Amino acid sequence: MPCLITMSQKELHRLEVIQKIRDRRLSVVQAAELLGLSRSQLHRLLQAYDHSGAAGLISKKRSRPSNRRHSEASGMAARICFTVSCASVILPNCA
Repeated sequence: MPCLITMSQKELHRLEVIQKIRDRRLSVVQAAELLGLSRSQLHRLLQAYDHSGAAGLISKKRSRPSNRRHSEASGMAARICFTVSCASVILPNCA
């Protein structure tokens, strides 16, 4: 039973290149240059493709929150501190 996979343009391009490698129409080195990846990273993609098919090329971070995300409260505190520190530096110079 076929399953539906949603892929970005970048992932589709990777799939096309990997299929060319498997059809021996493209070398790993040429494919790495074409995709802007190292040979090692391309071998990791090939392994993921061999193990899971096209689904192995899909980003594992999709629909997950960023690790670099800040809470709204800390962002607000940072903006207030920045505003206060800038005001204390600028106001005496303006007088």
